[in-house]
Amino acid sequence: MNGLNGTMERKAGLSNAAPQRHTGLRAVAESLSLANVDGAICELMNEAVCRVVALAYETDAGGLCNIDSATGKILFALPFGRNGHKQWGLRQSEANILRQVLFDWQAAGSTLLHYDRTRRSWFVNLRDHANYHMAKRWLTQHQIDIATYRSARAKRVDGA
Repeated sequence: MNGLNGTMERKAGLSNAAPQRHTGLRAVAESLSLANVDGAICELMNEAVCRVVALAYETDAGGLCNIDSATGKILFALPFGRNGHKQWGLRQSEANILRQVLFDWQAAGSTLLHYDRTRRSWFVNLRDHANYHMAKRWLTQHQIDIATYRSARAKRVDGA
C-alpha cells in the first residue's frame, strides 16, 4: 500500500507542478538569440553607412556628383534621414537608431558625416576626409557594434 500512496501523491504533485519558465539555460539562449539579431542589424547599418560614403565620394567628369563639393552637403536621400529609410530598405526604427549613432559620434568629436541642425541637412566632412580612401579609413575605425547599437537604441526608446 505504501507504494500506491506514494505514487498517488506524486501524481497530485504533478498536476500542480509549474516549472519555472525562464531557466538559466533558456535565459542564456535568449540572450544569444538577441545578440545574433542585434549583430545582424549592426551589419545592416554598417553596410548602409558604407554605401552612403561610397555614393558621397562618387565622381563624374565634373568631380563629386552626389554632394556639393564646396560645402559637402549630401544631395541624395539617406537611410538615416527622416524619409529616406524606405528607399534604402530600413525600418523607421532602424533609421532612428542609426541617426542616433551618428549623432553620438558627432558629439564625441571629429566625424565623417555630420548634421547641421540650423540647415537641417547632412554633410560630409571634406576638410578632414578629402577623399574616399580617407573616409574608408575612418569607416574601418568606426564600426557599429552591438554595444553602440544598444546604447543608441536605449536613447531612442527613452525619447532622447
